[in-house]
Amino acid sequence: MFIKKLFVLICSSLISFMVYAQDQTNVNETNKVIDSFFQCDNQFFQQLEINKNSFSQYTDLATVDNFAYIVVDSIEYNNKNKVIFKKPIEYKGLVILGYQNIFIPTPLSGQFYYWGFIFDNKTQQIKQSLNNINWLVFNEKIYFANPKIYDRKSKDKTWLDNPYSIDMVIPRSGTVEKSLYLEPIADNQSRVICSIQGDIDKKLLYSVRPDMEPIDKEYEAKRKKRIEDYKRTTKKQNQENLKSQQEKEINPTTIKVNSKNGDKL
Repeated sequence: MFIKKLFVLICSSLISFMVYAQDQTNVNETNKVIDSFFQCDNQFFQQLEINKNSFSQYTDLATVDNFAYIVVDSIEYNNKNKVIFKKPIEYKGLVILGYQNIFIPTPLSGQFYYWGFIFDNKTQQIKQSLNNINWLVFNEKIYFANPKIYDRKSKDKTWLDNPYSIDMVIPRSGTVEKSLYLEPIADNQSRVICSIQGDIDKKLLYSVRPDMEPIDKEYEAKRKKRIEDYKRTTKKQNQENLKSQQEKEINPTTIKVNSKNGDKL
């Protein structure tokens, strides 16, 4: 009887240890993903693929080749460009609620891409917890860190430090800027978000944001379908209008013929 109880106790302890070890592994892998995000480059998407089994417990992921990305309904519409996680992520004493992926095209100022996490914390709490990041004042409410600039016209095809990143000043023609931002949003929540903006070509964009290549392809396929659907609907409507017009032209002729034959109308 004693041996049986001892065996049950050992098995229970072993199972508890295995569960704890697995939970700790998930935490470590999730932390690696979040850590890589603050670099604002392709490492984040590579880490998502490497640790997709752990991270997929929080949200749906799409995997392409050697990277993965968090899925949102649409990057263009405010009510569809974010996803709330299945359960919050606890990270360095902070709580991460979801993810946002935003694209803003402009006719004169270039393209603006933003991607990052929604925190259930105030900005000061985040600053204190993420004190390994050198946060600078961007304006009255927003902080930023690690600003970089890329000059497409320069022979030196590398990202350089950008000491001239200023609020309300857009990147000059031929240049692209990227940075990490911390800003407050509604209900005492905050957003830590990366940006890449300016005169961006697809090659440079995909080197930093590999997720945008499949997203662009999906968007283009939907755009073509909308155009085809519109053409098909317009063609059908035109055919119906033509048929209706022809019927109107035929009916009066028939009436006139019948009238000549003495029919009462």
